[in-house]
Amino acid sequence: MRYTLRPNTRSGRFGAAAGTVLGLAVALLAPGAPASAAPATTAPLIQFAPDWTTTVEGVITANGTVVVDYDPARLPTCRARYAGGDAWSINVEYRIDGGPLQRQPVTQLNSDRRQVKAPASLPVPAEARELELWFVSGDRTGCREYDSQYGANYRFPVAR
Repeated sequence: MRYTLRPNTRSGRFGAAAGTVLGLAVALLAPGAPASAAPATTAPLIQFAPDWTTTVEGVITANGTVVVDYDPARLPTCRARYAGGDAWSINVEYRIDGGPLQRQPVTQLNSDRRQVKAPASLPVPAEARELELWFVSGDRTGCREYDSQYGANYRFPVAR
């Protein structure tokens, strides 16, 4: 299942087929794949693109995980540098059914000390009904920037 929260104008890419019927067919028909190999189970994916579209691929289910793929270009303001490297980061902050706040990074420093996109895998508990999330960028100067759908936060239903 795939749905877009806003019209998606970006061009498709082969990797976006992962988790879809097309992606499964390609994996099963790939040359050299053993006939007895079971298809890999992929977690649902929520993509936050730089053009401000949000796309969900797959079904977010209770007692599973969901991958959050956030493009750092959505929060471009807080970008301090220190000692030749990036001194900023972006986190996804989330809660399940209005519960306690949890946080995971969606960027990480690479070997050149530059922040790069790092998809986060979020656990979805068995009793979950709704996933609520937003993003916070911050740097060493105290700059803070939010992507929270104008304070409403991004909300996704969880299938049981």
